[in-house]
Amino acid sequence: MLQRSRHRTQKKGNALIEFALAFVFLLPIFLGTFQFGLTFFYYNELVNSVRAAARFAGMRNYDSPNSTPSAAYVASVKNVAVYGNPSGGTTPVVPGLKLENIQVSLTFLDGVPATVRVGVVNFSMNAIVKKITVSKPYSVFPYLGVYMPAQ
Repeated sequence: MLQRSRHRTQKKGNALIEFALAFVFLLPIFLGTFQFGLTFFYYNELVNSVRAAARFAGMRNYDSPNSTPSAAYVASVKNVAVYGNPSGGTTPVVPGLKLENIQVSLTFLDGVPATVRVGVVNFSMNAIVKKITVSKPYSVFPYLGVYMPAQ
């Protein structure tokens, strides 16, 4: 009976050693998979928010007489990109995203707005293990709103 209990404790020790050796290889694999998944999720959220902001900007009334948009127009488009709401918010769609990271520009054709471009610039994603800085994505939509420059 004494030999049997000693044999069981040796097996428990072997399992612990095998787990420790396997953990050395499994931990980096799990962390890498987690970091890739989190970064991919954040990037996908950026793509969706930029697309929504460009769509919003393309349908909104444009009130500036030249290709430099008014402050109210830019602020509402940036709020849609960062918070998902034209009037602003408190929680960004991606942690760490700020209004300064969004760029809004319009191209004119024959004196009227033709396209709206909304993009992300110099955004640092904190992906737990490493910070990744991106200047993407961007989205371009045709301008379909009403052109109402202030007289």
